[in-house]
Amino acid sequence: MPKATHGLGGDHHRTEADTDARQDEYTTYAPSGETCSECERKIESLEQCRRISGGRSSAGRTVRYRHLECLDRVSGERGNGHADTTR
Repeated sequence: MPKATHGLGGDHHRTEADTDARQDEYTTYAPSGETCSECERKIESLEQCRRISGGRSSAGRTVRYRHLECLDRVSGERGNGHADTTR
């Protein structure tokens, strides 16, 4: 049974896939100065967030970070439990 994790909100449970850097989306800490791709507010130091890699650009893979609460809000609006990787 997966362990419940504080800070993920809702009914999220952490599994190895949540923190597996080989995945396109996982929970981590953003580099200094990053902003949330959903609300555009700064992601604070040592604040857990979701790293989302999407399509490719001429410079390589597109990487964005989102606050966990913004991810919960977006997932609830879309009803699929996953972040929108098209933004």
